[in-house]
Amino acid sequence: MTSPRILLVDDDPTSIQLLGRALMDLGEVVFATSGEEALRMTAESAPDVVLLDAEMPGLSGFQVCEQLKADPRWVDLPVIFVTSHHEAEFEVAGFDIGAADFIAKPVSPPLVRARVKTQLRLKRMADELRHLATVDGLTGIANRRNFDLTLGREWLRSRRSGEPLSLLMIDIDHFKDYNDHYGHLAGDTCLYTVAQALVRAAQRPADVVARYGGEEFAVLLPGAPRAGAEHMTHRILDAVEGLGVAHAASPTARHVTVSVGVSCFDAQSACWTVAPREPLCQPLDLVRAGDQALYLAKAAGRARARLLDIADADRPEAAREIARAARTARKEG
Repeated sequence: MTSPRILLVDDDPTSIQLLGRALMDLGEVVFATSGEEALRMTAESAPDVVLLDAEMPGLSGFQVCEQLKADPRWVDLPVIFVTSHHEAEFEVAGFDIGAADFIAKPVSPPLVRARVKTQLRLKRMADELRHLATVDGLTGIANRRNFDLTLGREWLRSRRSGEPLSLLMIDIDHFKDYNDHYGHLAGDTCLYTVAQALVRAAQRPADVVARYGGEEFAVLLPGAPRAGAEHMTHRILDAVEGLGVAHAASPTARHVTVSVGVSCFDAQSACWTVAPREPLCQPLDLVRAGDQALYLAKAAGRARARLLDIADADRPEAAREIARAARTARKEG
């Protein structure tokens, strides 16, 4: 477990020294002497709790807290005001903008320690619950909810930055036959094994590997154009084949294989735009193109990949081929 990071924000060096001595054994203590510096440090390395002087030159403590709580990343960050104000109205105003607690000046070191330990414990519990809510319990990778949130975030980032975004939709071939032949416990082991192979193949820190549902996985590739997505696809096909997991019931191969649908949103896409212009396509279009490319890969014999641009599915000739592939895939299971 990493040591908690405690950020002290005060323009008075004496107050910082007093608080630092009281809290130094509870975690890594860092400090800022202005609101602007506190916001910058939070963005660079998120603290686990902030002790914030209410009155500072420049940005006040209230303004710092308001800016932190306006950012979705810091909504749950505990902010403790350290203040010489004792009025109930002052505390009510602080709680209204998201403060977690108040400590009155002059501070009592034992009280400061107790209040900070409480907030650190509450944050740790919230972090654990948040982790459980976004991780697939069987495979240990991101779950569908996590994927949906990440897709929305990366789509907005792609539009702002002008960087491409690619998606791989991956399905274990003939998985129902695998379960029928080997049993559901073996099926669970197979899902876990394939998931971990995908994680090893997706080596970039920004790549997100998620269980999309059942035996289907998704790999989101921020910043990857179609050439990069195709390279990742070959890595994944090779990684799963290299597992050598026996699949005696598969008509495709004697071992477990996957089919991959690749969809891309980049400068070659017909609907490509960069903010502030609104694109003609949306994040769900990327998923739809990936799903339809997956149908094409299955119809072509499985254990392979097919690529569709985010706008390809809207072309009449592509739509007809996808419809045929979907019917074939549904018949084969």
